[in-house]
Amino acid sequence: MPKKKKTSPRRPSSRSRPARPQPWTAAQVRDVLTNPIYGYGIVLEPADRVPIEIQEFEAQLADEQNKRGFGFTLQGLDERFQSFFTSLVESGSFTRGKEAQPIIDKETWLQAQQVAIGRLARGEPT
Repeated sequence: MPKKKKTSPRRPSSRSRPARPQPWTAAQVRDVLTNPIYGYGIVLEPADRVPIEIQEFEAQLADEQNKRGFGFTLQGLDERFQSFFTSLVESGSFTRGKEAQPIIDKETWLQAQQVAIGRLARGEPT
């Protein structure tokens, strides 16, 4: 009687398994929180430069907050940010694309900006 060859159980190939989602990095979360498409539905191009511009604007607002001695209200931030988005387009630095559906409400997006500005005003990293 011939010996049966031992076979190990077949494992599915790595190609057949869905890739595990990778956890978000702090930088990725920060980019989401600094792009108006998520809270306003405003699409600005080039998209890769938007978070950088927003973060620079937050730093300016933090300096202003320190000079004033008090923080911004959500309404005040809304006005500032909408004016800022308009100025980016009017300066020719960005173009405005077709509006998108925001994935978070504007107030939540503005609260994230409020927190970031407060941290910058205190000299903390964002």
